[in-house]
Amino acid sequence: MSAKKIRIFINGFGRIGRSSARIILEDSSFELVGINDLYSYEQMAYLLKYDSIYGTLEHAIHLEEEQLFIDDQKVKLFCESNPENMDIRSLNVDVVLQCSGMFLTTESNLSWIKNGAKKVIISTPATDDTPTYIYGVNHMQYKQESIISNSSCSANAIVPIFQIIDKHFGIQSAMMSMYHSYTSYQNLLDGKHYSKDIRRTRSATQNIIPLMSSAAEATACFFPQLKEKLYAKSIRVPIPSTTLYEINIKVKENYTKEEINQRLESEIKAFYKNILNTTTTPKESDYYIQNVHSAVINLPFTVMAGNLLRVSAWQDNEYGYAKRLVDMTKVVHRTL
Repeated sequence: MSAKKIRIFINGFGRIGRSSARIILEDSSFELVGINDLYSYEQMAYLLKYDSIYGTLEHAIHLEEEQLFIDDQKVKLFCESNPENMDIRSLNVDVVLQCSGMFLTTESNLSWIKNGAKKVIISTPATDDTPTYIYGVNHMQYKQESIISNSSCSANAIVPIFQIIDKHFGIQSAMMSMYHSYTSYQNLLDGKHYSKDIRRTRSATQNIIPLMSSAAEATACFFPQLKEKLYAKSIRVPIPSTTLYEINIKVKENYTKEEINQRLESEIKAFYKNILNTTTTPKESDYYIQNVHSAVINLPFTVMAGNLLRVSAWQDNEYGYAKRLVDMTKVVHRTL
């Protein structure tokens, strides 16, 4: 007798939502039963099938009114701004992946639970005290909450690395620079923008644009003793995918590069399999497109200068993050 599949509803069918759908479709543990977003069903189907970064999806896709068929699997489509108006009981939803970039509190997601879903995972840091979990970091401490946050793509990359460094070498403070691919929230060409940061008015494809980042705050959730000792900036660069992290950490004592790298490799093999990885070969950003790890540490770029450590790591900030989001879905489903 086959195991019961985890029934998934995706709210917000943008980059993270569609990446999550692609991952779900390749995992027999899941069944995608519903999607909601505020654009046409024709575009939802088209953008799932064809992706400029991840290629053409190797599944037959067609529409029949408000139903999306992926091969012979039927997915109910919605175009509703208010989840209170969506009764999804008939879909028997196990987990809602909240990928809209909105509804960032427990209270704002309660309507999903009231309308039939069992669990909700927010695919960004919450703005209230919603419990936050990162797979590979604290997912084993999941307390069966109905609504949780999966934190940010940057925190999913940084926090596991911090765990290793702090455990064995002690972190006193850190500064992080993220050479981050541009996002849909930036402008394709120079033009008006509704952000408070005026630099977002400039063309993402023509400029390197430094922006403030919430990665330090998201990381400090897991290291509260470092709350006032972390700083991060996101340097948006003109590529459509992947991020390079340059993490400068002040540790308690002086160590050698070899000691740091040996500890990173041994810890990853023992405790972070399929979450972190390392590389020693010279590879550029394109190589890490669709990489499913939270981060791939570039060991030759590890540097020790006194007690100042630099660690470099790659991440596909969309696909790698979406993989952790799906991994966390399995964790919450075990408690149903």
